[in-house]
Amino acid sequence: MRYLILSLMFIFYGCASAPMTGYISRADHPYNRKFNASFEKVISSIVYVLKNEGWVIDSEADPAVYERDDRYDSSIYQNLLIMTSIKKNGHVLYSTFTHLNVFIHSIGNTCDVEIRYEARTPLVHQFISVHNDQLVQGILDAVEQEIDK
Repeated sequence: MRYLILSLMFIFYGCASAPMTGYISRADHPYNRKFNASFEKVISSIVYVLKNEGWVIDSEADPAVYERDDRYDSSIYQNLLIMTSIKKNGHVLYSTFTHLNVFIHSIGNTCDVEIRYEARTPLVHQFISVHNDQLVQGILDAVEQEIDK
């Protein structure tokens, strides 16, 4: 009986944490929104909203370090990548580990914001999801409201 319980715990909880890097590669379904505001205003609004919704900012970087894009080659664009720390969401029989990347590309007084979401659920097989419309659209809506204040 003890071995059955231990086996079930191993299966449902996983034997290790979900290894994740800070950078999320180009996903099939990134979330994009355009904001008419300065680069600095958009950054401060995103940081405020993320912290307000329980996300911890792990690091900020130049996105050109991680990927190629024409916007990174031009000096007229300002670019920033914000990476959140991993957030553990515990469930009854398993845990899901999520994190976000927020890319900000600005030219003039217009900013393109792209959010990439990744969630990993390690069970017998590790399940990976790059979709969470409600969460990400809620963040983008909150950023828009913060910018409009």
